[in-house]
Amino acid sequence: MTYNEFKDKIFKLAKEKGFEAQIKYKKGYEFSLRLANGKMDEYKDANSSSISLKVLKNGKIGSASTTIFDDPEKLFEEAITNYEIIDSNEENMFHDGSGEYIDMQSYYGEFEKLSVKEKMEKLNKMHEVASKDEKIMMVPMTVYAHQTTELAMANTLGLDKTYKGDGGYAYLSVVAKDQSPRSGFWYGIAPLPEKLNVEDIANKAVKEAKAKIGAKSVKSGKYRIIFRSDVFASLLSTMLIPMISAENAQKNMSPLKNKLNEKIGSEILTIKDVPYYEGSLSNAPFDSEGVPTTEKDIIKNGEFKTFLYDLKTAKKENKKSTGNAAGRGISPINLLVEPGEESFDELLKKLDNGIIITSLEGLHSGANPISGEFSLGAQGLKVENGKIIGGVEQITVSGNFLEILKKVEKVGKDIWISFSSTIVPSVIISEIDIAGNE
Repeated sequence: MTYNEFKDKIFKLAKEKGFEAQIKYKKGYEFSLRLANGKMDEYKDANSSSISLKVLKNGKIGSASTTIFDDPEKLFEEAITNYEIIDSNEENMFHDGSGEYIDMQSYYGEFEKLSVKEKMEKLNKMHEVASKDEKIMMVPMTVYAHQTTELAMANTLGLDKTYKGDGGYAYLSVVAKDQSPRSGFWYGIAPLPEKLNVEDIANKAVKEAKAKIGAKSVKSGKYRIIFRSDVFASLLSTMLIPMISAENAQKNMSPLKNKLNEKIGSEILTIKDVPYYEGSLSNAPFDSEGVPTTEKDIIKNGEFKTFLYDLKTAKKENKKSTGNAAGRGISPINLLVEPGEESFDELLKKLDNGIIITSLEGLHSGANPISGEFSLGAQGLKVENGKIIGGVEQITVSGNFLEILKKVEKVGKDIWISFSSTIVPSVIISEIDIAGNE
């Protein structure tokens, strides 16, 4: 049975029983190669698929899922059974397919055209580049992979949309020689093979490890710092994304509640949610509820402009969904910090004396997006007179995230695209508390 035949049968059953119905079909393909210490450790070439059904009546939903198009009646009956046992006062709804959907190219198919031999060559090249550096004693893990996702959503109210996207990623970890081994890690993502530079990824992982050789702590105090782009991306994912969820605000779990149109950050800081960004693997024309995605300012010149909504949270405030439903939560499609004009080297000169934070540890235990407070182990690089002079370790950075946003002094143009759909440049923070043991 085809998807369309299965869908039509489900919708017919729903109408006969007085229900609205929504079906989501997701099909995925994943290919990956992994080396462990230079030897083949994993080969994955796998397809996956899932079909989920929701039935809706009087604001209440019942759900069921399967992996094959063989018995629509059974799936429908399971959803009805689950509907009958649900006890909830929350009002649910479906989107009717209205609105303007962005036409975007997110599927290229170029990774799938590569032979296994060509992919192996790229994997081995990455390992070879990292291994040949005399300071590197081990390359524990090397990975080259790509994936394709197809999604179709339809319901009895008129929604009927499809989406297909693909892209690849590569990463490796290395260990450099020192009194105690120094690790380095780097990754890259790209929609096209030619934009996934495995040599560059290998060299950056090596650079990360070598920069830690001879690293020392610093005296406790207040420092000007650079949050490097990849680190600032991690901090925003952990702290800001939960804060801008309308659901969290409605549950009094966001410090941004009642702060709409207030200054919460530096005037040079603008953060958007964008449905499409070239190079991102998170692009999407609609969210997990089928609502069209749109570009919107979240923070504009330091001023907080909007929470992100799904259908349910929007209904509670008589608003429209912002197209940010993400499974069981709310999330931006691509969280973009608008870049500035300075390169990373120019930021170094502007920093003059301070520390570049190159990694944060314990983000899920030491950072609290409800209060905004964080205290995190960190590593970095010491900067004097605009030049890097050595590694920094055994330090803790702490503060309040919203206060940090107000202390953004410069925004670079060295954009980093992360796995977590954050697209971020490096920033200079005028002051932050650092605890060391020197």
